[in-house]
Amino acid sequence: MFQDIIHNYNIEYDDKSVNDNDIILAYSDRKMLYNIDNENNLCLPHYSDLDIKRNTTDILFLFSLNGIRFFLWKAEQQLKCKNFSYENINRLKSVNVSDFLYAAVTGYHYYSFHEENKFCGKCGEKLAHVPEKRCMLCDSCKNEIFPKISPAVIVGVIDDKTDSILMTRYAQGDYKKLALVAGFAEMGESGEQAAYREVMEETGIEICDLKYYKSQPWGFAQNLLIGYFAKLKGKREIVLDKTELSEALWVKREDVKAQPNSISLTGEMLWKFKNNEV
Repeated sequence: MFQDIIHNYNIEYDDKSVNDNDIILAYSDRKMLYNIDNENNLCLPHYSDLDIKRNTTDILFLFSLNGIRFFLWKAEQQLKCKNFSYENINRLKSVNVSDFLYAAVTGYHYYSFHEENKFCGKCGEKLAHVPEKRCMLCDSCKNEIFPKISPAVIVGVIDDKTDSILMTRYAQGDYKKLALVAGFAEMGESGEQAAYREVMEETGIEICDLKYYKSQPWGFAQNLLIGYFAKLKGKREIVLDKTELSEALWVKREDVKAQPNSISLTGEMLWKFKNNEV
């Protein structure tokens, strides 16, 4: 996963002005300004690559990573930059794992926060950004809004008798590949309670021996993903929730499609199962 290779990530606010060596992360809806080289590595523009006014107020410090500073271009106007163009953010899911990939996804999380919080949900007044606290502040009612982080569980349910894992396909949305059972934790729920509930609600399967695997920040959707493996308890017959899923099935270990070094928690969990590590 992309966060596993990251070192020296520093989110503390830096009030120094942007300089030519800093990286600019620029987004527009579900697009980002980037390039992918011939070896499938993500390339991002430096400040010196961009034709923009020096020290503009439309540039906001994000974080530093291994000594490199990253800034967000927060103006609605798209930037023009030689050798870079605005491409779909989802294309990043297929590039090589790198510091730049982690930065791009984390930056998109913060961009989404700004796009979704322009006015106070309490009194309706316009919000102002407070960079030192990484929040939006309403000067009228003093309401503070911080970036949304939605916890979601991913569960790899294993049937030892048939050496298979439970896989599902979403009924809605753009993602149509097979995946593991997943869903959001509700108010008052622990991650473990959400895992038991989601598997039962979506597939009618009862699980046991639930074990935490790993977590992952997933800025594509402002999530914190929490991964578990579990064992089948009782019957393996699936009762499909057709409002959530279009398909659910048991897939044999040798038939699981997975590759090492996946950027996602789901991909890594599937590889662990296929590679006989769980």
